[in-house]
Amino acid sequence: MQIFPLKIGRKNKKFDICHELCLTNFDFKDGDIIIISSKFLSISEGRILGLEDIRKISTISEIFGKKYFVSPKIMEVILREADLIFNGVPGFLLTIKDGIIAPNAGIDKSNIDRGRIVLYPSDPFELAENIRREFLYIQGKKIGIVVSDSRLMPTRIGTTGIAIACSGIDPIEDNRGKKDLYGNILKVTIKAVADMLATFGVYIMGESDESTPVVVIRDSKIKMTDQKVSVSDFVVDPEIDIYARTFTNKRNTVYKNHSVLI
Repeated sequence: MQIFPLKIGRKNKKFDICHELCLTNFDFKDGDIIIISSKFLSISEGRILGLEDIRKISTISEIFGKKYFVSPKIMEVILREADLIFNGVPGFLLTIKDGIIAPNAGIDKSNIDRGRIVLYPSDPFELAENIRREFLYIQGKKIGIVVSDSRLMPTRIGTTGIAIACSGIDPIEDNRGKKDLYGNILKVTIKAVADMLATFGVYIMGESDESTPVVVIRDSKIKMTDQKVSVSDFVVDPEIDIYARTFTNKRNTVYKNHSVLI
């Protein structure tokens, strides 16, 4: 397997992401998997918000802002963007966004002008699908797309990679029913293929000033597909997830659709 980082200049406003990929003059080939930073994708569609533009702040944003030491303006955006909120610690709310656990609903203040924040992509699956199809039209190459983000893992120091969307590949490999080295039947093992690819990408991209928002993985032998992928192919319902179930015990009540669980 080969991994190629693509250097692209910093962006702070809406732009054509396929055009930028073509400008790299990289020799893309059939079967390449293009890992794209979720923040880079967000910026490409203009999902940038200036803090001075946030004028209406709710009472709950004021209360939660003081409780968790988060700016009321940023808290207002978190509450608007999050699908489900579990609880918080100073500086962060633990939320679910598009089916994935994401602190502060994926909102980020890094690698953008001071005083502005970057939101999660509006529809990462649709965007990934559009990029893949446009790439096929422009370059005639059948490629896969993985939208990556960095994430903290429970009990671990530091970040790793996670896929928030993909197109052109199967995001998982179901190994249930196969046998291990000793002939035992695997009952629960499902490989998170897209997440593993995203981890490669995040490692190469870096987290600071590397200016490498795109990574190409070649000769991965990943199964390609034209079948459309959706969030349901990625996620486990919080009510059966082994981590989320710990947060949602009988003392708590689950409120969905931008409500709070604390």
